[in-house]
Amino acid sequence: MADKQLLYSTVKHVLAMATNRSGAAQRPNGAPQTKVCQFKLVLLGESAVGKSSLVLRFVKGQFHEYQESTIGAAFLTQTVCLDDTTVKFEIWDTAGQERYHSLAPMYYRGAQAAIVVYDITNQ
Repeated sequence: MADKQLLYSTVKHVLAMATNRSGAAQRPNGAPQTKVCQFKLVLLGESAVGKSSLVLRFVKGQFHEYQESTIGAAFLTQTVCLDDTTVKFEIWDTAGQERYHSLAPMYYRGAQAAIVVYDITNQ
């Protein structure tokens, strides 16, 4: 649960910076208006560092001990509601194998955020 709270507080901070808004918009009747934000998020990193595992945990709350290597890229979405904002993430999980490196620019073009995943035990 603490991991989810940390993720949500981080997303809230990023949203505040990205939208550059300090307060919620108001409807004519005075009720807060729900904002909808859409972000393209790309995961980058070498093969077998855990990119797909992170995405699977975030989107489906699952972890698979043995995860197949991603071929090209995988596309998933996750919607998160934070206070008066609905955030829709378009998540591109890119393949880390050398043979797919030339495709990476095509996947991260237009992304608003990137997460670089690496293995701290690989020197």
